[in-house]
Amino acid sequence: MMSLADRWRAIAATLANKGFTEQQGASPEFRGSINVHGRAVDIELVIPDSKFVELPIVRLVDRKQLPAGAFGHISRDDIEGSVVCFAPATGLPLDFHDPGGSVLRVLRQTELSLEKSFAGQGGAEVAAEYQEYWIEKEPNFRVLVSRDGTTERQSGLQYAVFKPATGSPFFAIADTISLHDHEATRLSGAVIFHLDAELGPTADRVVPNNFLSLEQWFRAQTTVVADRWRECERALLSGKFVCLAANNCTLGVRIELPANIAMAVRTKKLRSSKLQPLLAKQKTKLDIKRSGGYWTGLAEIAQRNLHGIKTLDGKAIALVGCGTLGSHLAKFLIQSGAGAGAPLTLIDGQVLSAGNIGRHYLGHSRIGERKASALAEELRSFHPQCDIRATVGDALAQKAVLADSDLLVDATGDWNTQYALNELFYEDDISAEAILHCWISGNGAAVQAFLNVRGDDCCFRCLRPSMDAGPRFPALKPGVEANMAPATCGDGNYIPYSVAAPAIAAGLACDMAIGWANDKPGARLRTIVLDHERGIERKPTSPSAHKTCPSCLSRDES
Repeated sequence: MMSLADRWRAIAATLANKGFTEQQGASPEFRGSINVHGRAVDIELVIPDSKFVELPIVRLVDRKQLPAGAFGHISRDDIEGSVVCFAPATGLPLDFHDPGGSVLRVLRQTELSLEKSFAGQGGAEVAAEYQEYWIEKEPNFRVLVSRDGTTERQSGLQYAVFKPATGSPFFAIADTISLHDHEATRLSGAVIFHLDAELGPTADRVVPNNFLSLEQWFRAQTTVVADRWRECERALLSGKFVCLAANNCTLGVRIELPANIAMAVRTKKLRSSKLQPLLAKQKTKLDIKRSGGYWTGLAEIAQRNLHGIKTLDGKAIALVGCGTLGSHLAKFLIQSGAGAGAPLTLIDGQVLSAGNIGRHYLGHSRIGERKASALAEELRSFHPQCDIRATVGDALAQKAVLADSDLLVDATGDWNTQYALNELFYEDDISAEAILHCWISGNGAAVQAFLNVRGDDCCFRCLRPSMDAGPRFPALKPGVEANMAPATCGDGNYIPYSVAAPAIAAGLACDMAIGWANDKPGARLRTIVLDHERGIERKPTSPSAHKTCPSCLSRDES
């Protein structure tokens, strides 16, 4: 293996061979030139790490060596010159066993990045990363409302700074400043313009710097954007924070009032009816503040990961069992859109014991609390928009809660409860579209999940019609049993297994719930084997009803 000294010698020798000279600096720094479409462009190459865990920095020495106009892959910084973004979004693999070859790859990648702009793709390249050009020292803001654009301008939007009980304050646009466990200070009203277009640089400016240049920049965009200027102008001059939600970026802009006008507004010496026409006459004197926005609404977080398919947004889900499996599954459901637009109801009557926390989602601080209510509180801290409700008690006694759900999820792993919920699913006043059972077999040897969609022939009891026989689709090899750990003082018997088993079972169940939400439920019974010595590999299947199933026979008779 090359030593640290050998790596630096190889880097220095390679760059010297390319005509680079080493400069003085905290990190090794080299100055030389690269060739961009036949034109020499001087750069500084800073290499902070010879193993390339931290990528080299490429800085232009003289921006004027490049053509005028929009140029992609260049970010402004507070050091003289400009930094070239040479690494693609997927990263740039560099081999520290070949340090010389790696720095040559960095130089070539830099040339390729700049050549795209020389080839007339500068505007497109800047547009692709336009938000980075737009952002200045204003703090980024979060958008906690829907991105679907069905309402062009939602009423009652607020721009505020939110301070959570734990964590750092943040700026956000929300339809309410009453978020769970957050203090809020309203700064202004807000408006979101959903623009079915891309925003980017214009012929004479990359970004606007005052109100007049903002108008010129805005009017130079596509027609679909330019036609909205009057609305945007009215919103800005009335003191609102404006969010421009385009296909390629989310931009925030507000005006900075001149000191004398700001004072007059604060002391109420200037009426709001007079403010807008006064400001309209001072466009060249009005500074603007630019910031970048990020969509962090609960529904948007789920949609980002489930791109192109439906999330669990708007589905009322009742999760029975908040133990090891259920606690992880609740988190996965929330991250998949549950609790947005419809409640996720957690049902469990047990208390979290000290022995639970080794594999439960909840930790030490929650020992002694009711699992359902403690888990609901914990998940609300994940996102302030979560509609999570807790019901402490026997699930079978919570028929009213279950009756209003679109999906019932059984994570109890207890046969008697599983069977009873199966029976309850078929009662007339339960309108749920489906019931999903998930469980762990053996000492985490395998996990299984079964989805019963309303109208299916096979019910949960069909999987084991006779208690004198084993299940029809066992996940354990013959003779393999679950080993119980003996009870100790203050703790009961339990089945030991690693936290991997409930996490995988939760992932399996969550995936099946998403399939159901997209009307593509697929195979109804699925198995994942973790221990191949004890578990049985099974292909996903949709079992047929069993002719001796007592549950089905009872329903047929009635």
